[in-house]
Amino acid sequence: MGNGESRSFDAIVIGGGPAGAATAISCARRGLRALVVEAGMAPRRRPGETLHPGVEVIFESLGVNPRIRQAGFARHAGHEISRKGVVSFVPYGADERGPWRGFQALREQLDGILIERAIEAGARVLRPARALDPLLDRGRVSGLRTTGGEFASAFVVDASGSSHWLQRRLGIPILEASGPLTARYGWRAAEATLHENDVPRFSFENGGWSWRARVGPTVEAWLSLRLEGRPDGTPENARDVTWRITRPCAGDGYFLAGDAAFVLDPASSHGVLKALMSGMLVASAIAKCKAGSARERDVRAGYCAWMERWFCADARALIELYSEVDPMPSWLDSAREAVRYISSRPSGVNGLQKTPAGVLSHLGIPPEAG
Repeated sequence: MGNGESRSFDAIVIGGGPAGAATAISCARRGLRALVVEAGMAPRRRPGETLHPGVEVIFESLGVNPRIRQAGFARHAGHEISRKGVVSFVPYGADERGPWRGFQALREQLDGILIERAIEAGARVLRPARALDPLLDRGRVSGLRTTGGEFASAFVVDASGSSHWLQRRLGIPILEASGPLTARYGWRAAEATLHENDVPRFSFENGGWSWRARVGPTVEAWLSLRLEGRPDGTPENARDVTWRITRPCAGDGYFLAGDAAFVLDPASSHGVLKALMSGMLVASAIAKCKAGSARERDVRAGYCAWMERWFCADARALIELYSEVDPMPSWLDSAREAVRYISSRPSGVNGLQKTPAGVLSHLGIPPEAG
């Protein structure tokens, strides 16, 4: 970023992953000045390649569908579940247009498509650069100090992921709803021949589960999770997926998007979709605040309530899934209580906007969440 360029923005976004890119794209398309602060010069390899069918509507909204089609990601109409030696196919569903189909995408390729779209839309990207400290003005977040300098902003959006950067800097309360959970992941060589029935497989095994899916002609991704205790040793490719939610996920001058707002384990299957949708919703919230069409307090409350409903809907689905595991996780009852607590004490009550058509029906999220 040159010396002559502005250092004042409507939104500064920490992180250039799906949540950050979606925020930046959506802000820029609304005429807002957006800056993305990204630590890496290029997208990093990371898990999260299985994308729910609802993401197709989001790709269209973000204007990346042509690039997604050019990327040639594999598609699938459902996945297999293996339980006690019995394998069954679970379709995503269908409508008048035909079966809903998900994507198998290499995340670094997907992330690259999204961040390039943000630049094309008019957002600025500062990379490589790290966020150091939020700037505060009488308790309100008013900008960001980075390794590339200081920048003022009407809002700061933490889209940096499950490390909860802004939550830790501001001391925002975070509620854990499950026992400690650590997912392991990696990639391995696969047969060069792709078969029509080569769909993702979810297998219950050894007090937990594993997942495998083809993400390329000769590459298979895998993921595993034990529901009790930590994995043996200290594997390099491991991630803390303990269920947790930051409350509130919006406040004076800031919003938390994607995993920065809440984390559930990958069996929820909505990680990338949540990142994209929350980023788009944050941009809508910022636009409303900047235009003065709604009170900022109400907009923040609506965003928090929307995210909490999503967290609770997915957590309930996981609780139902894991209640069939033998032995059942010892923390499942406390997780139920945590979800009841969050549901009965929402951070907000107002809605913000209509969710793109068809998405919520794919997700099993209550209609009022949109």
